[in-house]
Amino acid sequence: MMSKKSAKNEPWKAEEAAAALTRAGVSTISPEAPRILADFMSEVALWSERMHLVGKGRIRKSLKLLLFDSLLLLRTAEEAGLFGGWKADEPETAEDPGDSGRSGEAQHACRVADIGSGAGFPGIVWKIVRPGLDMTLFERKEKPRLFLERIVRRLSLEGVRVAGEAAGEHGDAGAFRVVTSKAAGGFAILLPLADALLAPGGAYVTIKGGAWRSELDGAPAGTLRLESAVDLSGERGTVLIFNRV
Repeated sequence: MMSKKSAKNEPWKAEEAAAALTRAGVSTISPEAPRILADFMSEVALWSERMHLVGKGRIRKSLKLLLFDSLLLLRTAEEAGLFGGWKADEPETAEDPGDSGRSGEAQHACRVADIGSGAGFPGIVWKIVRPGLDMTLFERKEKPRLFLERIVRRLSLEGVRVAGEAAGEHGDAGAFRVVTSKAAGGFAILLPLADALLAPGGAYVTIKGGAWRSELDGAPAGTLRLESAVDLSGERGTVLIFNRV
């Protein structure tokens, strides 16, 4: 335990997390979400100093941007209806007649895959804010993978799996409703992986900088088709949504 804390790794407060949620326009959250989100951010800050999870230097500022981008990505995905017909707001229950219209019919959580999850952006953030998502975090690097396994236990997150194998070789390839990634590589690598993971009718959503058009040129799209490109405020980049046809 560190005897002296610097400002950059002071524990996050629930109020900070709540402010980030409000700023990103993410609503309908559980009362516990800001506290859990603050605990997660505190853990990332602490372990980043030991494992360089989010790079060196201005960790707290970097984490604020990572959190904000993850929330913007979630909001845009929800506004596009990517989770439509799936239970994302509440933890999965064995039986719930809510959306089915037929009493006793099982409702299944939306299956989401985060490619190259790193320190848990956006996958862990999404899971905390939308606990009903069934989340698989793909991370092949040992240190961030160990951190992800630790944080899942530390926060008692249910319905989260950390996968160390290649995403395209995963046993549940072709079974995910939504695939996401952030700063996990170029389209030449990510589009084929998302294509392999997604179920027919599913969607891949990611955030890219201003050069995304040139990056997309020549990348193998497979069965994925660009559906929309949403420019974010504050020059935070563009959210791109690809549908699997």
